[in-house]
Amino acid sequence: MKRKRLIKSIVFLILLLCVFGIYQIFKTDQINYIALGDSLAEGMNPYGEVGYSYTDYVADGLKAKKQLASYTKKYTKSGYTTEDVITQINNNLNLKKDLRESDLVTVSIGANDFLRQIHIKTLNINDLLTLKTKVMNIFPNIKKCLEEIRKYAKEDIIIVGYYNPIPFLFNTNSKDLDELFAYIDSEYQKIAEEYNCTYLSFYQLFKKNPSFLPNPMDIHPNLDGYQAISQEILKNYSLKEK
Repeated sequence: MKRKRLIKSIVFLILLLCVFGIYQIFKTDQINYIALGDSLAEGMNPYGEVGYSYTDYVADGLKAKKQLASYTKKYTKSGYTTEDVITQINNNLNLKKDLRESDLVTVSIGANDFLRQIHIKTLNINDLLTLKTKVMNIFPNIKKCLEEIRKYAKEDIIIVGYYNPIPFLFNTNSKDLDELFAYIDSEYQKIAEEYNCTYLSFYQLFKKNPSFLPNPMDIHPNLDGYQAISQEILKNYSLKEK
């Protein structure tokens, strides 16, 4: 009896190893990529037209490496806030399904939450305390948004951080703004760690490259800016895959 049990156990182990071996042979490295978020994810340019975004460049990069299985940015929309994304996920069964099947999700969200709390034309950039308070007000919703995404997306989530358009709009290099965006990066990083996401800061990149924001009356980057964002995402993602 013991001998029969031993033989059965050995046969079961051999079958298990065979199944695992077949999986290793046929498993795919193809990536299902979903973009979520606001006008940056959608691809709004500095002149009010929707076109190529960093999300499209990320998809192009994955495709060039023959890693792209699917890509969509149909869930992105200019003007979206964190509440819009949360509502979208709760009410859209297709989005829930796509998130479950995703290997990579990029998210740019929260900027409109902040902008709705301020009047940019009368903004006092030297009132750091008020600005910090307004920024603090958006973080609970950002946490809820990431929590909702993470319910369905179990693989990689990359959060696209804020760049700073205000110095170029106001022709100033206020140290208070430097401190404000450093604070934003720090808080986003904490949230990213809580939900096992990757946060990428773009503050310094845009500060060093003012040409990314050619229209002083608009906060959206040009194609060079979007491409630079995509390169940082692809670089980080490829390093993570290794």
